[in-house]
Amino acid sequence: MRLLLLFLALLAPALSSAQQDRKEKRQSRIAPTHPNIAYGTHERHCLDLWIPKQSRDGRRFPLLIYFHGGGFVGGDKQSFDPTLYLDQGIACASVNYRFVDGESTLSPAPFEDSARAVQTLRHRADEWNLDPGRLALSGSSAGGVITLWLGYHDDLAIPESEDPIARQSTRVCCLIPINGPTNLIPDWIHSHIGGSELIHPSFRKLFGSVYSPPLTNKLRSQITSISPWEYVSEDDPPTYLVYSGRFDELPLPSTATTGKVIHHPYFGKALKEKLDTMGVENDFKFGIGLKNTPVFIDFLLNQFGIID
Repeated sequence: MRLLLLFLALLAPALSSAQQDRKEKRQSRIAPTHPNIAYGTHERHCLDLWIPKQSRDGRRFPLLIYFHGGGFVGGDKQSFDPTLYLDQGIACASVNYRFVDGESTLSPAPFEDSARAVQTLRHRADEWNLDPGRLALSGSSAGGVITLWLGYHDDLAIPESEDPIARQSTRVCCLIPINGPTNLIPDWIHSHIGGSELIHPSFRKLFGSVYSPPLTNKLRSQITSISPWEYVSEDDPPTYLVYSGRFDELPLPSTATTGKVIHHPYFGKALKEKLDTMGVENDFKFGIGLKNTPVFIDFLLNQFGIID
């Protein structure tokens, strides 16, 4: 007990420093031009929107839409910093979505929410001087999964709907997923990357059942329905795959941390190979500092037709 108390005492300053860093980052973030825009009825159906001071090309503003990470059970839109994008004339939105809880809220709720957010922004584009033809998606970890899923999924618009927002397209011009798992099937992850067979504790909350090998047909179907890998096709938008981790020797041991497994660059390498066979424009970077955002901006400016 004495050793435990000593350990906690030593750990406390580090935790306090990390919490302070997060607080200062939130406080230093540019205030949204339009905060807490509701796109649905749930308390987490909200987004922040930033509009640049001026356009670089005299046209309506292109828009980058960001989905936060957190294993679909945590995180917040305040984690996104739009500064560098705004400086380049790119409008930005950071989106909250419902958390899964294994009971009343399950998959695909976060994905459906995110699609609705994109449709809402497109529906109200005139109001904010946004270019509905120049929308890009980005997100980290769970947000990276949402980014890929939405980007590769067939258009979720319902043309015959009486709801004008539901009639809006969910198709976008490019994707920047960060540290995103690209294939969520547990046995695929375990055989290609390694780690624990249980993969991730969020599985139970996503699907309402505990995963244990082998997969049941029902659970495999549930996982497949949100796995970006399953939706890749020739008409998918250009994709810039970014991973901060090193390409460690595989397979990872069963003791590897969950974060190391689900953020491993092999996900990007495998998806790049699949995109290449489909003829989909893509790039893949790993071992890259996530603060090195100018590389993202050059990609966006090119896809938005602002630079060659």
